[in-house]
Amino acid sequence: MNGAADVVVSQHPSGELGRRVVSYQIQNPDHFSRGEGEAMCDVLAISAGHNYTPKQYLPLFAERGRGNMDGWGIGFFREGQALVETSPERVYPGYQVHESFQRLARVIDSRIIIAHVRCSLSGGHHRGDSHPFTLDFLDHSWLFAHVGVVEGIQQYPTRNEPRLDADVYSARVFEYLRDQLLSLYALNPYISLEAALGAGVQKLLSDYPGQYAFLLANESVVFAFCNFRQFLLLREAETIGDILLITTLEEGLSPNTWVALKPEAGSRGKMLVVAGPELLHVVDV
Repeated sequence: MNGAADVVVSQHPSGELGRRVVSYQIQNPDHFSRGEGEAMCDVLAISAGHNYTPKQYLPLFAERGRGNMDGWGIGFFREGQALVETSPERVYPGYQVHESFQRLARVIDSRIIIAHVRCSLSGGHHRGDSHPFTLDFLDHSWLFAHVGVVEGIQQYPTRNEPRLDADVYSARVFEYLRDQLLSLYALNPYISLEAALGAGVQKLLSDYPGQYAFLLANESVVFAFCNFRQFLLLREAETIGDILLITTLEEGLSPNTWVALKPEAGSRGKMLVVAGPELLHVVDV
């Protein structure tokens, strides 16, 4: 998991709204293999330009990531409001996906969906400790899910309300980012979300160095940041429009050719900005 990522990232203007188009070439996919015996949680984001029912990819996420499952959570949006359903139970008990997980995969109808499966090493053993978490701020309802270990942040005293009840460091990371965004917008109400989050992540890495691979989303945009693990990306054609999938699962969710993205050596991390099925930006933080 150490060393430079063998991914070539090239950017060129598309001419459409000044958007940067980013293309990737994986030179050495074996570089990204997880160490033997390593246990780690995993996350999945699905972003579409239309309301989407994830009856295919959510069960695949549960099945592919079943190795270290000690709880799960799914977040989605309904009329702009973030909703979350979580469980401390294994997502893949016995030989089938958890019944509630399967039900949600059939009934969710949302442009953005965030899912998280937890291993026992991540801390927390109660329903309230399962990601995604949700907070309302800056006139949006937000979802947050995180993978990684961050020492020292458990004692972070948030300056704003509400405080999340979960006793896991990922909840404190979410509160920290919320506090940074609110502070930056108080200083400059015209700052972009991308710029504000980038500055907040830089301060987070300075104040609380650690392992971060997180998804932060409101009803229309997904931000993904990683500084120690890869994200795998796939744009998939659906009957009513394309979707974009982002996951930390090593093998992806299907035999399709997934694109791997991970920070290069010496980088503090990579941030992805996604709206609908489009990968808008990939930036160094």
